[in-house]
Amino acid sequence: MPLELEKVCVLEGHDWQCSSVHFHPAAHMIASGGWDRTIRIWDVEDELELRLIDRSAHQGPVTCVRWHPNGALLASTSSDNTTCLWDASTGEKMRVLREHFGWVLQCSFAPDRTKLATASWDKTVRLWDPNTGELISTLRSHTKGVHACEFFPVGHTSALLATAGEDATAKLWDTRTRKVALTLSGGHVDAIHSVSWSNDGALIATGSADRNVTIWDPKAGKILRILKSHEDTVKSCTFAPINAYNSSNILATSGGYNSILWNPNLPSNNLLSESAYHDPGKEIESVSISFDGQLLATGGRDGHICVTKIPQYRNDKFDGVDPIMRRQTRAAESWLKGPSNAPKRTSVLIPDLKPTKKTIHQREELDLVRNAMQDESASWLKRRDQYEQPSETDEKELIKPKKKNVNKLLESRGFQQDGQLNNDRRREIDFFPDETGDDDDDDGEEEAEAEEEEKDDLEFSGFGDNKRKEEKEQQRVPLRKVSMLDERGRMHPMVAAARGKETPKQHVPGVKKLDNVDSLMALLREKTETSTTTTTTT
Repeated sequence: MPLELEKVCVLEGHDWQCSSVHFHPAAHMIASGGWDRTIRIWDVEDELELRLIDRSAHQGPVTCVRWHPNGALLASTSSDNTTCLWDASTGEKMRVLREHFGWVLQCSFAPDRTKLATASWDKTVRLWDPNTGELISTLRSHTKGVHACEFFPVGHTSALLATAGEDATAKLWDTRTRKVALTLSGGHVDAIHSVSWSNDGALIATGSADRNVTIWDPKAGKILRILKSHEDTVKSCTFAPINAYNSSNILATSGGYNSILWNPNLPSNNLLSESAYHDPGKEIESVSISFDGQLLATGGRDGHICVTKIPQYRNDKFDGVDPIMRRQTRAAESWLKGPSNAPKRTSVLIPDLKPTKKTIHQREELDLVRNAMQDESASWLKRRDQYEQPSETDEKELIKPKKKNVNKLLESRGFQQDGQLNNDRRREIDFFPDETGDDDDDDGEEEAEAEEEEKDDLEFSGFGDNKRKEEKEQQRVPLRKVSMLDERGRMHPMVAAARGKETPKQHVPGVKKLDNVDSLMALLREKTETSTTTTTTT
C-alpha cells in the first residue's frame, strides 16, 4: 500500500471549481484560477488570501494560471479566447493577447523570459513576446484542439517546446524554424490533456483521457514506461525539482478523485504516495509542486486547494512501501547478495536458524519417520531380489505352450497317426465295451488332471489370468456342429463322455450277445467241450 501524503492546509475561496493552481518560483505562494472567473494569490504558510482579481479579469472561466520566471508577472488564459498578463503585486491588468479563435486552455513561459506560448482549441499554438504583447509566430500541426504546452526547462534557451492535444499525440517543436522536431505517438489511445518536462530535460510525461501516464525519452522518441493507477482522465502532471531534498525525478499527477506521486526511474513499484483530501465525488483538476519540492498543491471541483507535504525520497526503490515490508525486503536482498568478494551462487540456500525445543522435537520425529521409511524400502528391495521379475526371454518361454509327443499320446490311447483306431483298440471296444468306457473315462480323468496341472503352472508363472480370459472367450463363441462319428457310425467314447451319453452297444455278426458272467462261463464250457470232442474223433 502506498503511503498517504500528510495534509498541511486547505485553502477555500473559489465559488466554483478551481481549474488551475501554480506555485511561485521562489516562495510558498500559490496562484489559482477558477470557473468563477476569479484569480487568487495565496500564502501557504499563513493560510491567507493575499490577492483577489475579481470577475472583471475574464468574461469566461479561467482555464490556466502561470507565474513568470521573475515572480512579478502572472499570466492567465480563459474560455473567452484571450490571454491576460497581470501585475502580481497590484493586481492590475497589463496586457490582453487576442488572436485565438477558440478556448485558450494552457500557457507557458520560456526560461529566458522572451516568449510565452499559448495552446488553444483552435488547433494552434501561438508564441508571444510577453514584454511587448506582440505575436511572434503560430505553430500549426495538430489535427485537433491543443490541450497543453510547456517549454524545455533546462538552461536559458527557449527553442524547444512540447505540446499535446486531442489527436492523442505530443509534438516537440523547434520554435526557431517553426517546425516539428519529433512526434510522440502510440503511447495513448485517447486525447492527451497534460504534458510536462522533467527538470533535467531527460524525460517527458503525458497524461491522457485513457487514464494512463506515459513516460517518454525525448531524444529517441520511445516509450519508457506506462503508469496505470488513475480511474479517470489524467488532467494535470508536473515534475518535482531535483535538489538536496529529492535527488530523483518525482512526478505528480492528478486524475479522478486522487493525486499520485510516482518515481518513473524505478523498474517497479513506481507509485510512491497518493492523496485524496477533496470532497467526496469532486474530481481533481490541477496539480503543482513548490520550488523546493516539499509541498504539493491540488485544485478540485469543490473549489478548494489542498496542500500536502511531500516525503523525502532518496532515489530508493522501496520508497512508498510499508516500513516493515521495506525493512524485511532489504534484509532479504542483502543476505542474498552476500559479501562483495564472495563467489556467485547459482542456488539459494536457506540459513539455519537457532533451534528451539519445538524445532528439535520436530526434527527428531522427522528422523524417526525417515528411518522407518528407509527400513521399509530396504525390506521391499530384498523381497524384490528374492522374487525377481522374469526377463523377456523367460516370459516368451512361459507364454509358449509345451509341445507334447503326439505319436506316443496317440499310441497310448489306441489311435494311429491319421486318427483312426488301431486293431487292438477295436477288438477291446467290441468285446469289452463297458471296460473300454471305463478306460475312456480314466483317460478323460488323466487329461483333465493334466489340464489342471498346466493351469497351475501358468498361474504360478503369472500368466494364469490371460489363460482364463482366453478360455472364457472360447466358451462364448458358439461351437459349430460337426460329425463326431467314426467310420463304423459310432460316437467316439470321449465325445460321448463329454456329452453325458453312453455309447450304443452294437451287435457284431458271428458273436453272441452276453448279458452276464454266467452266460460267458457257459459259452466257454461249450467251446472247451467241442474242442475235446474234435480231438477224440481225430
